[in-house]
Amino acid sequence: MSASAIPMVPTPLTSEQAEAMAQRQIKKHHVAIVLLHWFNAISWLLELSTGAGLIVSPYYRFAPVWYLQMMEGIFGSRANMLRFHIAVGLTWIAVFLVYAIFGFRNYLRIEVLQHEIGLDSDDVQWLKVRTLLLLGRTKDPLPPQGVYNAGQKIFALLVYTMIPLIMLTGLTMTFHWFGTAFVAWAMILHFFAVGMVVSGLLIHVYMGAVFPEEKPAFYSMITGVVDELYAYRHHFKWWRAVKIQEQAWRDELRREEEGEAPYAEEKPADVSRTDQPPLISRPQSGG
Repeated sequence: MSASAIPMVPTPLTSEQAEAMAQRQIKKHHVAIVLLHWFNAISWLLELSTGAGLIVSPYYRFAPVWYLQMMEGIFGSRANMLRFHIAVGLTWIAVFLVYAIFGFRNYLRIEVLQHEIGLDSDDVQWLKVRTLLLLGRTKDPLPPQGVYNAGQKIFALLVYTMIPLIMLTGLTMTFHWFGTAFVAWAMILHFFAVGMVVSGLLIHVYMGAVFPEEKPAFYSMITGVVDELYAYRHHFKWWRAVKIQEQAWRDELRREEEGEAPYAEEKPADVSRTDQPPLISRPQSGG
């Protein structure tokens, strides 16, 4: 297949083409991204479970009595639970700072700003069509998407907006910065930011772990790969960029085998994951 033969828009597939594409895997996430995702998931699980047990006053409580008693039994006292909550939170902040400082170019600038939260016209149209589809008001196909769809980008934008607020308010409460009044406001803002993330997280977990169409995206956070058929149908712009990169790599190998001087071919503007190796599609073992 030449680069010119790669379709510009999704086209219907034959059953043989679909079966062949379902057997090939495309790398979607690097190991570092997978590890960070699950570190973040475990940290949030621990923080939410202990945080719910700490929200108690004479006027309100977040969790039922049996949960509060269970958590105090696990940690021995609310003071120990608070120490654990703070220790996990500080560890979470430290790890994110390491990624931000040492992975700025490939992680923050490319992975986050360009891929995870960068909305384009297709993303805006996707949100519109997706909403109308849920309401049964249209039968239009969804616009092609990059490595993340618009819904995933909106959730990521929410998370990356709230994370600095959660970190700063958490540190303020931990070290009692700027006095009692400031700590009291930090507590309110902390609860608000966490609540915003949790509201999006419920949808995120449902779409990834329960919704059938998005199951491959969930498993990609374990294996790091998705099958090519899923990429073609749900993330066409990313699939096309991957195939162009792959074809360019094959063309360069062919020129080297024929004794021609290799040259650096300019990458197309729509390549969405420039940090990937050129050839990232391979047959599934045993398939």
